[in-house]
Amino acid sequence: MTDHTLNAEEIKPGVNLSYWQLVRRRFIRNRYGMVGFFGCVLILFISVFAGFVAPYHPETKDRETIYSPPQTVRIFAPEGGLTHPYVLGYQEEMDPVTYEITFVPDPTVRHDLALFVKGDTWTFLGIKFETHLIGTTDGRFVHFLGTDSLGRDVFSRMLVGTKITMLMGLLVMGASCFIGTLVGVSSGYFGGRLDMVVQRIVEFVKSFPDLPLYLALVAILPRRAEPMTIFVMFACILVLLRWADLSRELRGKVISIRSMEYVRSAVAVGASDGRIIRRHIVPNTSSHIIVWATYQLPEVILLESFLSFLGVGVQAPMVSWGTMLNQVRDFQSFAAAPWLMAPVGMIVISVLAFNAFGDGLRDAMDPYSND
Repeated sequence: MTDHTLNAEEIKPGVNLSYWQLVRRRFIRNRYGMVGFFGCVLILFISVFAGFVAPYHPETKDRETIYSPPQTVRIFAPEGGLTHPYVLGYQEEMDPVTYEITFVPDPTVRHDLALFVKGDTWTFLGIKFETHLIGTTDGRFVHFLGTDSLGRDVFSRMLVGTKITMLMGLLVMGASCFIGTLVGVSSGYFGGRLDMVVQRIVEFVKSFPDLPLYLALVAILPRRAEPMTIFVMFACILVLLRWADLSRELRGKVISIRSMEYVRSAVAVGASDGRIIRRHIVPNTSSHIIVWATYQLPEVILLESFLSFLGVGVQAPMVSWGTMLNQVRDFQSFAAAPWLMAPVGMIVISVLAFNAFGDGLRDAMDPYSND
């Protein structure tokens, strides 16, 4: 058990550390939280530079290999010893009874792998690039996670889907934090009729069962609208139903903070309500807001993936983890190509990483917490 309370090293004589410096020091000592932090950084890096990390454009089709299985990266030569990383090509075989076509590795066809190869065009901040992190030296297709029913590379689509999924999560989280903080702080600080009206609205929003309400609201989205329009409307629906929790929590904290001596002193010297909220109320609730946000993001990722899996969330041609899983809703597709479930791995890794990061922040910001 590691005690996260302030020890002698953290309160050395002559050394004055701010609250956030102490939080950073305590967080760095939390190995579980640091693992989650680096996992979050990696996921965010992939979401920003998905076009570079992904070998191909998400809509690029390899019509010769539909439902082809993943290709294994090999580093041992057939005659023995280490060699340059490579993958084997595939040859088709047909079952004489079921007439089912299967792909088996062809030892006579070898594709060497290389870093920083040219391929499909991708853009970043309006600038076009053709360099990709990995690919083959001969320009042939390589599918680390196989292909789907149209011959599209699952690995590339999964990485590009990270961008859409994380964008949805960050938008919903940021907007929910802003609205929840604004409403919760105002309700708790001013009280009176404003507090009564706001809390009735919060209770009304929280009185509905989550899943049926999500499905009902998403069902009214115009299916003939542009995918980006549906994306924005879908994000607005999620924000509409997720700000209330933070608002209720902050209201209780603000009610206790406004009775503190330093707040009463600020009122006594004539400080305006706006200054008191900006300089005293919000800074003292920031730790709670940050921790809440780190837990909110994985919840939004799960919710978006689930609704998109049902076909009522993000719409094609936009690619997210949920829309990819939508292709394996029937058991026949799953049996034919189980590698299409690869986005589940990214969902699990993302949720665990952000939860670990949130746990680390919570422990670092709470001086009385223990591992």
